[in-house]
Amino acid sequence: MSRKPLTITASLLAAAALAPTAALAADVQLGGAPTARMTDAHHATVRFASDRLPRNANGKLDARVVFSGERARGLKAVGRHGSDIVYTARVSTDRTLRAGTKYTVKIKIADQDVIVRKVKLRPAR
Repeated sequence: MSRKPLTITASLLAAAALAPTAALAADVQLGGAPTARMTDAHHATVRFASDRLPRNANGKLDARVVFSGERARGLKAVGRHGSDIVYTARVSTDRTLRAGTKYTVKIKIADQDVIVRKVKLRPAR
């Protein structure tokens, strides 16, 4: 049984190398509206689902979440919802948070435009 050698041209190799880069360059879309839930009077958790978030050179998630002017800490993936990844971030503020009030959530992902949504703060469980 003889096999013929397979030759791959340089253009095919270049196209294959660029395909993953082009896929990563696409904008990340949210998979629904973000939610926020109080944990106590000065802390809340922001939760949202989206496509997989990009990572920076250090391997950390390349995204920032701002809730009512306060930067959220501890952004991490916590699960899946269908084909989307669910992320949470914790917010601490000196101001007293009020359940039922609408707050602005800004999500900045890598080099794409800021995603701005109004979110009603849910009470603690």
